[in-house]
Amino acid sequence: MAAIALRGIVKRFGDLVAVDGVDLELEGGLIVGLIGENGAGKSTLANIAFGALAPDEGTVERNGVVGLVHQHFQLVERLSVWENVLLGREPRKGWRLDVAAARARVRELGERYGLHVDPDAIVETLPIGLKQRVELLRELEREPAILLLDEPTAVLAPGEIESFFTTIVTLAKRGVAILVVTHKLAEVIAYTSRVNVMRAGKIVARYVTAQTTTAELARAMVGGEIPPLTQRTVLPRQVLPVVHVQGLQANTESDSIDGVDLVVQAGEILGIAGVEGNGQTALADALAGLVPYEGTIRFRDEDLGPALGPRGRIVRGMQIIPQDRQHEALVLDWTVTENAILGRERNREFRRGPQIDRAAARAFAQTIVERFDVRPPRVDARVRDLSGGNQQKIVVGRVLAGEPTFVLAYQPTRGIDVGAAALVQSRLIEARNAGTAILLISFGLDEIFALADRVVVLYRGKIAGEFGRDAFDRARIGALMAGAS
Repeated sequence: MAAIALRGIVKRFGDLVAVDGVDLELEGGLIVGLIGENGAGKSTLANIAFGALAPDEGTVERNGVVGLVHQHFQLVERLSVWENVLLGREPRKGWRLDVAAARARVRELGERYGLHVDPDAIVETLPIGLKQRVELLRELEREPAILLLDEPTAVLAPGEIESFFTTIVTLAKRGVAILVVTHKLAEVIAYTSRVNVMRAGKIVARYVTAQTTTAELARAMVGGEIPPLTQRTVLPRQVLPVVHVQGLQANTESDSIDGVDLVVQAGEILGIAGVEGNGQTALADALAGLVPYEGTIRFRDEDLGPALGPRGRIVRGMQIIPQDRQHEALVLDWTVTENAILGRERNREFRRGPQIDRAAARAFAQTIVERFDVRPPRVDARVRDLSGGNQQKIVVGRVLAGEPTFVLAYQPTRGIDVGAAALVQSRLIEARNAGTAILLISFGLDEIFALADRVVVLYRGKIAGEFGRDAFDRARIGALMAGAS
């Protein structure tokens, strides 16, 4: 008997049919993949399976407790880890909370599943990778028979991904039925038994994983071949330094940098490689003007002091693709149009006297929607109602509009499908070819090798090595990321 069976599921949001007649079964002890383009209906289907959404048509039969690890964390940021994990299920001693027992329970769960995290840490101070652990621990504490994982590794570094799936495989061996919604085809091939492909709300293909390939899955996802990346133009050897960092020191809740020197030139992509937590966030936040720092950041020969915040930097031509689109880049209850001009609403092109020129704003948003294939292609849609990948397209489209002088791109393809990732990567190369200086921070070496002209490796807040494109060496770079001298 299936642990969970979905039959004839239909879900509409206004005129949009997000899920269209889907049948899906999960069996205990198996890991099943669900892949598809952004907006294909995967997250909607997972929420229906969990019970967070009711289908308009069809039935769901569940045989056991269901847990859902959301793509965008459902955590109370100002509470501690133990308070989030046990929220609503806190142990009590009489009428009082038994805090010691709660801490012990979280530690025991961490030991059992290899998901160690300080029970007393405040969630808002944790790096994204640890927040993901908290989200998973909260569901595992309920001992689910069915576990639904929506983009579970989108925010994890490579080493964390391997550890994460070690836990998931262990759960499957204990009889848990597991559905992994993901865009990472290599993970599907490595860890699932079967895989289902969604497109435009329907399951269009089903495979036994051992009998397929990443190339076949990619073609099934997008309905054809993925176009190759834009070709990079050959640049002159002497080009203009746009950002010059000297002796930079900064600290965040998750990491720090100590004495970093960098130059990012016009018309190049400088890739930052490293395991998460080795200074990437401190570097990004210092460049963006979000944290105090020591040292010098020069932008086009102007010294940008720590007192100059993000708006002052944006006005001067710096643009930022942050790592957390929902908390740092978008206002979820605003429309696509309103988010498209976020940060530009004071620009003359979007003003009509004291008012926003809504026609100009809509036209600008429509350009982003078309250039980045945002789905559904409606500039009046609430951003909250779009898939995570389509939200990311809006952020990247807004940043790259208007030929920016400098772009800080932090995990620009996080949580988006292979077709959309190729589109975003091509747009970054086009910006580079047009003369934009780009600092790319990515935890995926494949992405860095595909895009970067130079690579700098960060380890424990310091530069461990630098490589030109003609000297990229995966083994050497990987060793430096791990701390080899």
